Amino acid sequence: MKSPPELIDGILVRLRRATPDDAPALFLAAASPEVMKYMTWPAQASDSETRSHLQGAAQRWLDGTEYQWIIEERSSGNLAGTISFRPKAHAADFGYFLAKSHWGKGLAHESTTLVVNWLKTQPEMLRIWATADAQNSRYHKVLERLGLQREGILRMATYRPNMGGLPRDTAVYAWCKSDAQRIGLHGHPTAL
Repeated sequence: MKSPPELIDGILVRLRRATPDDAPALFLAAASPEVMKYMTWPAQASDSETRSHLQGAAQRWLDGTEYQWIIEERSSGNLAGTISFRPKAHAADFGYFLAKSHWGKGLAHESTTLVVNWLKTQPEMLRIWATADAQNSRYHKVLERLGLQREGILRMATYRPNMGGLPRDTAVYAWCKSDAQRIGLHGHPTAL
């Protein structure tokens, strides 16, 4: 797969390749317990931890193992969150988060649409998927609006360190190229 663009412009958002210099603003965006509640990694204690993560992200971009962008709100130019995807052979999984102050503005939908639509243009990309805590209905709505189908629930599959306790149930959503080929322009199945 070719490397994705470092800058992707939408109407509401601009996605730009994440750099270590984004650490202070990204750390602040993730500072809310509500933002971090369903994440699979612990809340970071300082922007130096965030900088370390972003230094690793820069290397993963070069290695082709993960591509991470900063989500900027176009109207203000402010950092709103981050989105990334991880390709592996014929598939890629993705995830994002937004600062709480940017919830409900359509930024999540547009950011995920930009990334997923780019992935769909890659000939070798046959499956695009994401997971969400089974109780994270906001995230589910974004994935469903993207056209990903809910494949099921993985019981006790994922630790959510910011919640504590036992592993939690995780919903799996995916788009598969074979599904898209079976659906005609009007949403009716077509012969392959």
